[in-house]
Amino acid sequence: HMNASVIARIAKIVPLAVVAAVGVAACGPTNSGASVAASAPASTPAVTSSATPGAGAVPTTPAPAAPTTEAAPPAAAPAADAPAAQAPAAGTKPAAKAPAKPVAAKPAPAKPAKPAAPKGAQPGGSGVGITFGGLKENQQIELNDLVSFSVTWKNNDATGTRNVAPVVSTQLYEGAPCSMIAMAEGTLERKDASGWKKLDNLSAGTGMDYVINRKDGAFTLAAGESRTIEYRMQLSSANRPGRITIEADAPVPNSADYRDMAKAELNAVVVDRHAPEVTGVSASSLKVGTTPAEFGFVVAAPDGTANLHPVVGLSSANWLTPDDVTLEVMAGGAWKPVEVREDCNGLTAVTPTGLEANRWGDSVEYSFRITMKQAPQFDVDVQVGAEANGHQAARRHAFDPQGRR
Repeated sequence: HMNASVIARIAKIVPLAVVAAVGVAACGPTNSGASVAASAPASTPAVTSSATPGAGAVPTTPAPAAPTTEAAPPAAAPAADAPAAQAPAAGTKPAAKAPAKPVAAKPAPAKPAKPAAPKGAQPGGSGVGITFGGLKENQQIELNDLVSFSVTWKNNDATGTRNVAPVVSTQLYEGAPCSMIAMAEGTLERKDASGWKKLDNLSAGTGMDYVINRKDGAFTLAAGESRTIEYRMQLSSANRPGRITIEADAPVPNSADYRDMAKAELNAVVVDRHAPEVTGVSASSLKVGTTPAEFGFVVAAPDGTANLHPVVGLSSANWLTPDDVTLEVMAGGAWKPVEVREDCNGLTAVTPTGLEANRWGDSVEYSFRITMKQAPQFDVDVQVGAEANGHQAARRHAFDPQGRR
């Protein structure tokens, strides 16, 4: 049977069943919060098997002690509307994983799930405590910037040793280039005794392979001892702005048992000062159906409107194909059909001629309408965005009875 941790991770997949990128050519919160810490349950036995200590670089200053007061665990993040097909894990060689059950050729996608709030340790708990340094909760991270931070692992046990394989990664990301896999694109490096080492993956993927049979950089902590390791990451401009969660874990080296693994999470906000911004979103009705439903939005482009393309994304609990939907755009005073075709994000639209007539100044207004050829069994979520000069806007909901705009 699947462990609850696996199910929860799969539920965070962020596929968009349809994404329409339409253009002339085909195609933040205030810094606040504190460090986050977590520990394994007191019942977790100490591991005495040998590990290679000192693989991670240890700062010359004493490592910080685990906080004495930490945040209480939050409520679980909302589950997706429907299960999605499990995508490959971040590791190149999946190990110790139960065989996947057969799935239909067209898997049911899920709506984006918001990253979970930071998980804290119980005060006085034993096990391994994990603390972030150099980054604050809800801190802004600029695309393409090299962001440095540290992670401290501490053995909170009064006696005995703990063996730790340090693991740091980003969770599934709502602004990832590929909505079907939802892994952030970029690089992650760890500072070892010999210098900076580029790690295999920045993002954890959809399974648990990123913490199974880990041994790279493993070390041993005596009772009360801590180890701090420095990291730096860079998110590429292929990502969109959005909320991202950085996760640090303490799996036992060479073990496939992650159920009692200590974990800490820190939420950040990805921004792009060159990205267009979507405002003025409106819709003629609350839901999408067999009657044409109009929607519109305004895009402000900080670097000008050259190479500006509107983006329309559709998602539903049932898989959508080009034959299920008719999408049209207002161009040259008339509704013109938009061709759609499948890609990694579901469907991509090819631009009709005359769309450039909607431009003026540093902002552009777009009007679309959508019609389902058959009454949808589930609500269809429409998200709107834009792309300009290689930078992408965060997406907003057009038809949104839940008030998420």
